[in-house]
Amino acid sequence: MRKLLVSLIAVAALGTGAAFAQGGYWAGVSVGYPGAALHFGIDDIAPSLAVRLNAGYNYIGTGGFALGVDALYDLPVDLGDTPIDVYAGGGVGIGIGSGIALGVNVFVGGEFSLAQAGLPEGGVFLEVGPSIGIIPTFGFGVTGRLGFNYHF
Repeated sequence: MRKLLVSLIAVAALGTGAAFAQGGYWAGVSVGYPGAALHFGIDDIAPSLAVRLNAGYNYIGTGGFALGVDALYDLPVDLGDTPIDVYAGGGVGIGIGSGIALGVNVFVGGEFSLAQAGLPEGGVFLEVGPSIGIIPTFGFGVTGRLGFNYHF
């Protein structure tokens, strides 16, 4: 059993290393509706696809600690010389506060690349879209974030 566990940990570590080697990664922070979050993302896990993990605080709904994961897909939008990457995405999130909440969101966003503008390896992003609350009650809402990412 111990050998199996060590083997699984080794495979997971190698897989994570392969994901980092495949593309870049970033860390960031955002504020908006329904709260504030820290982000960690991995670029190009598949062509034009990135994954982002979120941890933060929601002040809407049950309030309290929130965790989530999002998939982001780069959209081939030509903005000329403007250093903005446009993307669409979606994900799931769980909130733990005065109760437990589970929701799904879909969004579209853009990130202004500071590196392409001659500044450090960062980007300012804005994203908005609809959300669907599943637990504790079914309902519809809107999400919106403004944030900063630092790309490694």
